[in-house]
Amino acid sequence: MLIGRKSKGFTLVEIMIAMAIFAIVSTTVLKNATQSISQTRMIKERTIAQWIAENQLQELRMLPRGDEHFPSVGIDRSSVTMANREWQVEMDVSNTGNELMRRIEVVVFDDADLDVPLAQLTGFLGRY
Repeated sequence: MLIGRKSKGFTLVEIMIAMAIFAIVSTTVLKNATQSISQTRMIKERTIAQWIAENQLQELRMLPRGDEHFPSVGIDRSSVTMANREWQVEMDVSNTGNELMRRIEVVVFDDADLDVPLAQLTGFLGRY
């Protein structure tokens, strides 16, 4: 038996403390990565929904001017496919103070969640 000789290496307490620190840091990094992925997905969905709303409004603006293509007052619901997904579009056409103008509000929802709008766009369309 050797007396006075120190063994080289870490003690069990040191290893346990290092593992606890590693576990705390790993949990924090994983939580932040998960939040980042979730936020990126939401930004992607909102961007596509905004494109759909802009496309819907632009399609109305591209129609020939005149009485036959002037949108009637009311709410129109339709389904649109974009980015290999289905989206629900609600278009609310209302009167303005000018009888030759309509106010158009386009709201886009995810097909799976019709309670939360992902994009909302308001525009105006003239008869002539």
